[in-house]
Amino acid sequence: MSSFAWILALVLLLTLLGTVTLVFITVNYYWGERGGPPLTGEERRRQYEEELRLRAKQIEYAEKNPIVTRKPDFLDNTKVRPNGEH
Repeated sequence: MSSFAWILALVLLLTLLGTVTLVFITVNYYWGERGGPPLTGEERRRQYEEELRLRAKQIEYAEKNPIVTRKPDFLDNTKVRPNGEH
């Protein structure tokens, strides 16, 4: 075969190998260990409601346990409590 035919065969082989790899990765992503195909309407609504419930729980936790900051003075490393205590 001529050099052009070898180059053409190599390009076609690499194209086929890339296509098979992409199909393999796509199938494993959607139907492999990571999960299933995209959710249907009812499942999507149920998942959204669960996310809202978890967000509300996170907000409630954040309100009960606010972040304790440090004093603005660089050398004073004690934390400032919301009610002014040390």
